[in-house]
This record gives sequence, structure tokens and C-alpha cells, in this order.
Amino acid sequence: MSMTWSDVSISIDPIITDNVFIGNLSAALSIDLRKKFGITHVLSVCTEYSSADPNHLTIPVQDSEYEDLLIYLPQGCNFIQSALDQGGKVLVHCVMGVSRSPTVVCAYREFTSLCSLHSLWNAYFGCTLGQVMSTQRLSAHAAIQYVRKRRPEIHPNYGFMKQLITFSECRYKPSRTNGEYIAWKRRQKREVSKYLDLIADTVPVIPDQLYLSSDFPRDPDAAESLLLDLGMTHVLSISSAQLPKPDLPLFNHCFIDIPNNGREALLLELPTACKFIGDAITSGGQVLVQCRVELRACIIVCAYFMFTRHVSPRQALGLLESALPLYNPTDNFYRHLDLFAACNYAPTPNNPLVQAWISGGTQGGKPPLKKKSATSTNNATLSLATTTTTLATEVKVFDFAALSEVLARFQSTSTSVGAGRA
Repeated sequence: MSMTWSDVSISIDPIITDNVFIGNLSAALSIDLRKKFGITHVLSVCTEYSSADPNHLTIPVQDSEYEDLLIYLPQGCNFIQSALDQGGKVLVHCVMGVSRSPTVVCAYREFTSLCSLHSLWNAYFGCTLGQVMSTQRLSAHAAIQYVRKRRPEIHPNYGFMKQLITFSECRYKPSRTNGEYIAWKRRQKREVSKYLDLIADTVPVIPDQLYLSSDFPRDPDAAESLLLDLGMTHVLSISSAQLPKPDLPLFNHCFIDIPNNGREALLLELPTACKFIGDAITSGGQVLVQCRVELRACIIVCAYFMFTRHVSPRQALGLLESALPLYNPTDNFYRHLDLFAACNYAPTPNNPLVQAWISGGTQGGKPPLKKKSATSTNNATLSLATTTTTLATEVKVFDFAALSEVLARFQSTSTSVGAGRA
């Protein structure tokens, strides 16, 4: 049986001194609670609660990324300011007090901080409001951080976060004739749809524990929203030097840089990746493994299965395929996992198997710096062949005994033919 808002306990927090509160619907409907905090005005950012009370304003929007809350923000800010000017106290609420109502309070915080700055600036320097707006303003992100310190669970959905940014771009006066508002309206559906596709493409390898994504948003707003929407607590990013390190201050983040010209780089980082994932899951967290190269993310996930469940590379692949049934492993995929197992899950640059693998081929399209002798190369190849079946099948071992036998037969035949002709 699913939980409804009526099953949720009362939740309320003071945000701006003791005059502006954020709460849930249960708090708004509690007469006793409103009396306790001296609340005189109620701003409902939802469709579930409305009244004819002049001290009650309803903004009828759903908690959807596609909703247009932006057009209502001036009305909400004016209602809050009017209540405070009358010496009142305001409760801003939605159903859970997490997305819609925090968005309105963030907008109010952003706008009033600017107005306060404008009053001081204008008194001393005679500056216009437009000049202050363009040079000194509290950003939407700063407003969100301010509110989150006082109510940690807030999470304006991705669409509302973008609307808060547009609110300032509209000079806090969005309207159907405002150029910035019109531009946002045109791109809103496209941006939101792309974001929701990212969520849909995030694969639960172990539900509620381990997830995998190969298309992580570059937009920091989208990245933060995605991780919060998915309930992630830990993020493991595997990248190359060409991509910047994502800024994820709200999460436990492990960033592993894998140079494209180092064939052993990912192999050597597998123990670190496995430990990070294991620690996250053991602590009750949810971890997202994200890399734009799907092969690398899949190698790490399978290495984690091998290390924690003591399974073979093929068995680990079977566990991965239950979540990614269309994944097609390559020789490079098996090579990493076979070596990981052969090194007893602790590969190092000095391990003979790793050294043999590094010297066994080109790096970054260039020949090795130091040429190996035929004897040492064959010995290294034979060592790999006896350790891992896959590597043995990929490296051709020359059979000198067979060659000697063929030469002997050829020499014997040539001798007998020559004698016959004589």
C-alpha cells in the first residue's frame, strides 16, 4: 500500500529568521502548529490546499520538471514581502516541502537580497537598480545553499532549478512579453526531456546499491539534480584527461583519471575502484559508476563482482548481463579481468604479468621505447599463457620443436631426391 501525504508527519523549519518557514502540507493543515509558531499567512505551492482567506495564496502547480513555476515567482515574492511588512509570519509549503515551496523561498531570498543591496548601493552611490542587478546579485545556487543549510532535505527539481536561474536573467520580472522568459519557454521542453532521458538511461546493476551510467551530464545543475533524484550518496567517475572533473560537493566522490595512452592505467586502478564501491555499499549508500566509455565502467563493475563474490570473469559478466543484456564484451574487456584475477586482485606496475602485457604491444599507436629480445618475449608470453587461458589464446607461441622436425624431414627428402638424380 503506497504512502500518501496524509501519512506523513508534520515537518516545518524556519528559513529566514523566524518569519518565513518551509513546511509540508501536514504542517499547513495543523491549526495548532500555526498558532505555536505565530504563522499569520500561508502560501500553498500546490493544488491540494486553497481557501478564500485573504492571508492565503495558492500557486496551483504540480511538482513536475515541465511545470511553469517561473511565471508565478513575482506573485509569490510579493505575497511574502507584504506579509512581513504587516508584521506577519509566513508558512510556504507544498506537499512534502522539498521541491516547489523551497523554489519560491529561494526566489524570494535571491530577490530580497538584491533589493537590500540596491537600497544601500543607491543610498551611497546613486546607482540604478538595473546596474546593481547586472553586477551584484545573489545567485540562484547561493540561495539554494542558504535554504538547504536550514532545511537539508530540499531538492528543487531540475526544471525549477533552471527557472530560478532564469528568474534572475529576467531581472526578477518574468512575463509573457519578457525576452528572457520567452527564450526559456522555447527551450524548456527540450532541456527537460534530455535530462529525464539521462535518468532513464541510468542502469541499476544492484538495485538500491550500484548503478551505471555512460552519459553523465556536463551541466552541473543537471548533474546535481540527477544524483539527488536517483538518491545517490557516492559517485565514482572514470575519465580521461580531456574531460574536466565534475564539481559534486554534495556527494562522496572518487575521481579516477585514466590516460588514453596508458593501456595498464585502468587495470592498476581497479583495487581503488572496488574498495570505493564496497565501502559505499557497506555503509548503506548508493553508488553511481559513471564513465562516457561504457567498456571502462563495465570492467570496474565486473571487477567488483569478482573481488567481492569470488567469481570468474565470465560469471561476473553474467551478473552484469542481467542489467545490460545487450552488452557485447571485447577482447580488451576479458584481458583486464583475466589479469585482475591472475594478479590476485592486486595488480601493480612491477608485477611480471602486468609488465609482460605492457611490453607485448604498442602504446598509443607508437612502438615500445625499449625492444625486448626474442627469448625474454617468448618467456613472458609463456608465463602469461600458463596463468590465464584467454591471454594464451590471444598470443601466438612459436613451436621450435615442430619447426626442427619439419626441417629434418625436408632435409632428408632433399637428400634422397638428390641421390636419385645422381
